[in-house]
Amino acid sequence: MADFGISAGQSVAVVWDKSSPGEALKDLVDKLQASTGNEGRVSVENINQLLQSAHKESSFDVVLSGVIPGSTTVHSAEILAEMARILRPGGCLFLKEPVETAVVNNSKVKTASKLCSALTLSGLVEVKELQRESLSPEETGSVQEHLGYCSNSLLFVRITGKKPNFEVGSSSQLKLPVVKKSSGKPAVDPAAAKLWTLSANDMEDESVHLWPRGRTGKREVEGPDELPAQVGLWKLLPGRCLPLCQLPLPRDASLQTRGEGAPEQ
Repeated sequence: MADFGISAGQSVAVVWDKSSPGEALKDLVDKLQASTGNEGRVSVENINQLLQSAHKESSFDVVLSGVIPGSTTVHSAEILAEMARILRPGGCLFLKEPVETAVVNNSKVKTASKLCSALTLSGLVEVKELQRESLSPEETGSVQEHLGYCSNSLLFVRITGKKPNFEVGSSSQLKLPVVKKSSGKPAVDPAAAKLWTLSANDMEDESVHLWPRGRTGKREVEGPDELPAQVGLWKLLPGRCLPLCQLPLPRDASLQTRGEGAPEQ
């Protein structure tokens, strides 16, 4: 079966419907079994029973539908999705279907472009039209009999689509390079850190005083209208006064001034 790319050892599903002639179906199956050999497998499924079949996903290398000479099979979206499900990743679907070439509203028969779109929506890729051919008078009568549709602008179209090389819904862990972010903080000189670090002994030292400092940086006696911007921590040494650190005060005036009548600390 060179037309379908079938080789020995492959699993093939043949889908048929009531319009498929029995002798033509048997002849196609015999040819497929000869091509796949003893290690291959050929399964025959009625299109109306395909959704209830027990086939697991990724069961077939090739699915053929409507390709039996004389068939006038029309594929629904559910059938196309089921065919895509039972195909193995990388497997191919070949189908033949009558299509409408004229503009007809509410037609039971799709156009070629809509059929290609339906295959794409089912999850297949590389969807392409292979061939168009006219219907014989018998096939036109079969469309009218089985589909209840009559038109002089029908053609057969052969289309193929391929399942992606991964199962639908599968996931894979991505390994991405991890870049360590630096903290962005500058290195601290240990000597400077030691100089500006206060211990409990420093706070208990009687020579350490907390003095208010004005916004100009000078020590001042401030009135109620001008509050200190910060306080300084100073250590009194013989003959000099050593500044330890500057601490900003909160902007709330109630936290900066002593309430009237409050005892001095």
